[in-house]
Amino acid sequence: MTIPSPMKLQWFHILLALKEGSLHGYGIQRAVLDRTGGSLRLWPATLYRLLGALEEERYIRGAEGPEEEPPDQRRQYYELTRAGRDRLRNEAAMMADWARAAGIAGGGWEGGAR
Repeated sequence: MTIPSPMKLQWFHILLALKEGSLHGYGIQRAVLDRTGGSLRLWPATLYRLLGALEEERYIRGAEGPEEEPPDQRRQYYELTRAGRDRLRNEAAMMADWARAAGIAGGGWEGGAR
């Protein structure tokens, strides 16, 4: 059995932020910060480097902004591609499998440090 390599945590959270629709960089940054309760902060230089890598992998692509917003050259919107949606789904399933395995292997592990 081949075990797939887990994706980088930052990639996962960016794809998760784009799951519901297109966002610009700051919107992605805020969504990740909110979803992680502030524990994962993507500084602009890091965020745009990660977005570039995700585009190279064809998990995301540039997108049009919402019609209700006036055009703004400074805002680049991004959206998931089919490959990105599939990878996100597979990654989430893999994480769920790991969580189940940890529960079974730990014999009722409560999640606290020992």
